[in-house]
Amino acid sequence: MRGFFEAQYPYSGNRGSFAPAVADYVEDVVLAADTLVRVPIPAGARFALFSFDGDFRLRLGVSNTTFALPSATSTNGTGSILNPAARRIPETLGDGTTVPTHLCLRAPAACKGSIEFYGG
Repeated sequence: MRGFFEAQYPYSGNRGSFAPAVADYVEDVVLAADTLVRVPIPAGARFALFSFDGDFRLRLGVSNTTFALPSATSTNGTGSILNPAARRIPETLGDGTTVPTHLCLRAPAACKGSIEFYGG
């Protein structure tokens, strides 16, 4: 998997690219209205870049993670992210021990998109 950080971009060592190279690992994702889709995180992935043609929400999790579209303001930190553009995939979830295995997505209306995955 191509790294998000390139060792020699251009003429400098080990700095983050403003515009990363085109990923060599991309998942196409089709979301039905208000239907949870869990996209497995590929081995070695450290970053995910999202591009969708409609609004969607993201929650990092595991194979049985679930969440609903919000219908009220949350006050306990359990919300989901609206239309993330790019995210680093942490080594563990908020509990400090569980390794994330899936990106969990849900949209209020049907939409399509892609997720580019990058290594470190």
